[in-house]
Amino acid sequence: MPSNLIVIYGPPLSGKSTLAWALGRSMPAKTAIVSADQLLEGALPVPGEDADAELDMVHVQLRLLVANYMKNRYHAIVEGPFIYERDGALFNFESDIDQLIALMRQMTDRAIVVRLQSSEDVRTTRAAAAGRESELATAQRVETAYKDRFGVRFSSFDTGTMTTEEIVGEVQAALNASTD
Repeated sequence: MPSNLIVIYGPPLSGKSTLAWALGRSMPAKTAIVSADQLLEGALPVPGEDADAELDMVHVQLRLLVANYMKNRYHAIVEGPFIYERDGALFNFESDIDQLIALMRQMTDRAIVVRLQSSEDVRTTRAAAAGRESELATAQRVETAYKDRFGVRFSSFDTGTMTTEEIVGEVQAALNASTD
């Protein structure tokens, strides 16, 4: 059975975790979800002073976890913003998406990148429902910082206009159509 690598990225409140878990449940075999946010927030209750070094460390951990899952023939779903804000400064790790795809090339049969976005109104509604209003300004700054991506392995979805199930269907179709 082919092993798949899916990288999901987007600003806070765009639906990355929701999509990752829905995709994980839809996969035909063992699947691991690796969350950059969980590695950062779950492992570091008190952040260090050097945000760039700390974020770099988290992304090294992310690559190691993905490599281990892929080596053991798991489907791997990676989700995270890949652009972070610390003390008003943006730290861009978007190039790690391409690096991750390249590093896992020998361990995966199919790899795709999914960018999620949503309107400010949708993010505001989600933030209010989740008690995450403090993340709205960061979400806007991160949303506008992403570079444009193109290619057969890349898909972009607006989670304000499509349901999670619709996006899962589109991603599954992209996986079935991709050949590495």
